Amino acid sequence: MAITTKLATRYWLKTTIIAVVCIVLGLWGVWDYVVAIPQREESAMRGVVLKIVHSALETERGSVERDKAGVVVRLAMESAANKPVKESVGKQMDLGNTAGWIDSLELFQVALSGGDLEIQSQSAVLIEDGLNQYGSVTPPSKYDRPMQWAFILCIPFGFYYLWVFVKMSSKAKTYNFDDQGGLTTPEGSWTADEITDIDMSKWIAPTGNARATWTATVITSDKESILLDDYIFEDMHLIIGSLAHRFYPQQWAPNAKRVVIEDEDDVDTESRSEDE
Repeated sequence: MAITTKLATRYWLKTTIIAVVCIVLGLWGVWDYVVAIPQREESAMRGVVLKIVHSALETERGSVERDKAGVVVRLAMESAANKPVKESVGKQMDLGNTAGWIDSLELFQVALSGGDLEIQSQSAVLIEDGLNQYGSVTPPSKYDRPMQWAFILCIPFGFYYLWVFVKMSSKAKTYNFDDQGGLTTPEGSWTADEITDIDMSKWIAPTGNARATWTATVITSDKESILLDDYIFEDMHLIIGSLAHRFYPQQWAPNAKRVVIEDEDDVDTESRSEDE
């Protein structure tokens, strides 16, 4: 019966987990860079403006504090005007409501210039609402954006591991050891006569590179070396074992395990015991 292989569970599971983790981390970095950090910057800026206006409104009309606050409000209005402004939706102080924020700044400007009691009262209500949302927000660190690139750069690695998974899955379907002893691999096909040896020096070796102990190397008549890897390809050990048993039947079993040779003295002892 011909022996074929498929991608080993340990390999495809590890590869897909790495791919998924890399892509998720990358998308997280993109979200932070494009959405979360700008929103936090905007929130922190609004908190600073509201605190300045709140302090200024507690001073007398015409004070230096009110003049300085008026400059801050004007700069905030110019900054907000440079952003896409849609029709005011939701609460006036909501982060996504740029039009509402501009309306609030205009109201603050009038209040700072000496507006009537109603304007002062409306300003106080808006400031309180805004400080509840933005008063405790700290601005992003200068390292936050550069750090996101470490996550964003995970995306190419994620797609690379997906590509490796697809490539190895296709490669696994190529391996075939037929009933006549012929071997087909991604490197080519060889008949039983064209396979001259198999190097088992690394296979389940007690020393050396642990990863290499999953491999054996087939030697062909044209001196080509074909690596067979049981770590990546499930049931590859059956192909390795079949070839090893063919060339070294006293050392290897068809399942690629070493043949256990009993000590001759032990065998003689057992034989005498049976005779008695």
